[in-house]
Amino acid sequence: MDDAAATTAINEREPGSLLIISGSTSGRHKYKRTLSQIFAILAQSILMLDLGMVIVVPTVVIGALHNAKEGLSLDDSQSSWIASILFMCQPLGCLLSGCVQNVFGRKWCLLLVNVPHLVAWYLLYSAESSWMLYTSSAIMGISIGFLEAPGMAYIGEICEPDIRGIMSTFSSSMVVLGHLLEFVLGWIFPWRTTMLVSCLVPVFAAATISLIPESPVWLLTKGRRDEALSSLRWLRGWASAEEVSEEFHDLELYCQASKNEFNSFLETKIRKSSGYTGVPDSEFVTKKEPSAVDIVRDFLRPGILIPLRLVVVYFFFFHAGSLTAMRPYMIEVFSQLQVPVSPSVLTIWSATLQGAGALLCMGLVRLVGKRVLSLVSMSGCALCCLSLGAYTYFTTQHHWPSVPTIPLLLFCMLYFAMNLGISPIPWLLISEVFPNRGRGVASGICAALFYAIAFLVSKTWLNLQSSVELYGCFFLYGIIAAIGIVFIYNCLPETEGKTLAEIEMHFTKKNVK
Repeated sequence: MDDAAATTAINEREPGSLLIISGSTSGRHKYKRTLSQIFAILAQSILMLDLGMVIVVPTVVIGALHNAKEGLSLDDSQSSWIASILFMCQPLGCLLSGCVQNVFGRKWCLLLVNVPHLVAWYLLYSAESSWMLYTSSAIMGISIGFLEAPGMAYIGEICEPDIRGIMSTFSSSMVVLGHLLEFVLGWIFPWRTTMLVSCLVPVFAAATISLIPESPVWLLTKGRRDEALSSLRWLRGWASAEEVSEEFHDLELYCQASKNEFNSFLETKIRKSSGYTGVPDSEFVTKKEPSAVDIVRDFLRPGILIPLRLVVVYFFFFHAGSLTAMRPYMIEVFSQLQVPVSPSVLTIWSATLQGAGALLCMGLVRLVGKRVLSLVSMSGCALCCLSLGAYTYFTTQHHWPSVPTIPLLLFCMLYFAMNLGISPIPWLLISEVFPNRGRGVASGICAALFYAIAFLVSKTWLNLQSSVELYGCFFLYGIIAAIGIVFIYNCLPETEGKTLAEIEMHFTKKNVK
């Protein structure tokens, strides 16, 4: 059967016959279906690798330049800005991408973001003043914020439900691998050479992303049905149109339902504004184009606001439990606690342990689900933070003999525990919990708020440490993480193995109740 005939078959589907076709081929071509999705996620994950490298740039730069005795040097104020300006600018990119990706698509956003990445890496390499460092950090922040929403939306829209969790966790684990790669480069090379070598990553990312297809869901929302069918065939193991007919039809229904819901919203609004209700629904045709106010009011419906609140609050507790605020100052904190390992080497250990936690998360997410992993991970992080607070308090305030191995082990446990669940899972939720209509903007807002919180905690770490001492910082974030355990237990539903439509229906029913 040629493509035209296959397309006709999809339009005139007979459920029984097409179910037989899909069922008979799924087992035989399962490995090809999975392999093609892995290829697509691998290409997208190179950008996540770059993201991970950029996030730890402040740690490398501050570690090399804070109060340096010769050459370019940064004082406390400049270091705090280098630590936080990256996070301050990322929300701008997140909000921008939330709108732009709906116009240009997920793939083109992922391609274009490599240009500012490359520029920012080179600016860091050639920096001769703190202002050049600020500029490059700002560009990196905006560009990384720009890639978050389309990256997460792309994963959610191309993967089958039974492997979406694993693929999302793998993509998130590439961020941790980026941490490790940048720390290793910073340990081997001078900081400028590290920045120059890092320029190669966005070049490689652009080359790989150019080889993968656009999201079929986005293409359907734009009415590009033939392209969407070709994309889905590529993503399902270069299958024939017959083999993907059932899934393609379900995607069409999913996208059409979202469109119909918005049209119904507009029709209701027009009727109320005109005061006329005599036209039956079957004969009513919306002739008014949606205004910006209509789009905003539609976005503020509970179907988006409920999962938005869930993800943002989850991010808040993640930042507390993972000690995000301490990350730019890791080397100094490690030195202050006299850990029996070189601080630079310990940063490599931390990234390695995060990677191990992420890999275990990827292996367990299908077996135990996101909810259980989140509870275990948040509990481990809360325990580590509180234990670090107790150790630091008794050794500094009561002059108990220090045992440097204790904070070393606690930090190792913390970095492993955070990536076991609370680090990758909220990003997995972004790719799943939002309805098709509004997913791009909602994803951008979530990513923007993630980095806004990261900016606040990073910028205030030194001030907080001056006010309540190091042990007070550990205690504060540990208590917040403990509250996060209660939040996850009461508010986080299990989404593993469910289709996007089923997840959307869950939040719809929750709103009805």
